[in-house]
Amino acid sequence: MTKLIVIIGITGNQGASVADVYLNEPGWKIRGISRDPIKAASKEWSNKGVEMVQGDLNDINSLKRAFKGANVIFGMTDFWFPFFDKANYSKLKPGQTINEFCLDLEVQTGKNIAIAAASVDTLERFVFSLLSNANKWSKGKYTWVYHFDAKAKVGEYIAEELPELNKKMSILQIGLFATNWKIPLFTPQQQPDGSFLLSLPGGGNRLMPMVVTRKDTGYFVRALVQTAPGKNLLGAGSFISWRDYMKLWAKIQGVPEGKYREITVADMDKMAPGGVGREIAEAHAYMEEFGYDGGDPTVIRPEDLGVDCPTTSIEEYIKGEDFSSIMSGPPQQKSQYKSKL
Repeated sequence: MTKLIVIIGITGNQGASVADVYLNEPGWKIRGISRDPIKAASKEWSNKGVEMVQGDLNDINSLKRAFKGANVIFGMTDFWFPFFDKANYSKLKPGQTINEFCLDLEVQTGKNIAIAAASVDTLERFVFSLLSNANKWSKGKYTWVYHFDAKAKVGEYIAEELPELNKKMSILQIGLFATNWKIPLFTPQQQPDGSFLLSLPGGGNRLMPMVVTRKDTGYFVRALVQTAPGKNLLGAGSFISWRDYMKLWAKIQGVPEGKYREITVADMDKMAPGGVGREIAEAHAYMEEFGYDGGDPTVIRPEDLGVDCPTTSIEEYIKGEDFSSIMSGPPQQKSQYKSKL
């Protein structure tokens, strides 16, 4: 019998990867959700045989219609797109930061997805892309990691308020995007002696989960569908410290040296004012001190699943990527944080 997987975010990195994998998985149909099913990005999937339907994450009824008949739902939310939508700044309450606004919005859209999913009587598995609660696991030390905490709050809501859905759910925590180097704050900077320097908060010694999101997310989701629910998977192809990452990167690129420098949260806040710098800085300080998953003992890795789950190493990614754009000086500053984080 043919089964149906419904994918939220099919035109983005995570959702597109899920669709790619299931297009080649026998016995599955794919339905993608888009606010505009006839836009060019949606039509690309329609042309591949994906059923594209309208769905609005702010409209539970539209999600219920889109989820109808689903055996599996892949859900995700987005903090950064509304962060960089200037129209949202006029919606802020007195004293509210854009970071707080986006947390509230992401939590609400996550709840909407969950409520709609809970109404689907054919549902067998619900895979939700979430992250750890930085405020909780750091015991209140890091309070500005809103893009982590928002996703964690959605998972907590499901566990507390939607127990039947929770029984069918597995969590996928996607690691650091391998493509984050394209964001100016994460770009290795060429030095006068030809070496490259990466500057981030934290000592740079803790192993970080790195993932080729566009390629590997679908395999993580497939593995979670093939195994019993209740998993909390940290999806990554490599675990490497930033210091070792820079050494590896420099070796592959053939440059004299790849170095790492620790900076402060305040330093990064000055580099990218308006909330984005502090948000990213506290996230990295949190990861360095408590780990990407905060030390949550329920978290597992792909090799713990016991089923086929291909991953791409960071070495493979670096060897296959074109870094020529940063080889002749610092990158132009541009507002592309939202598309890569």
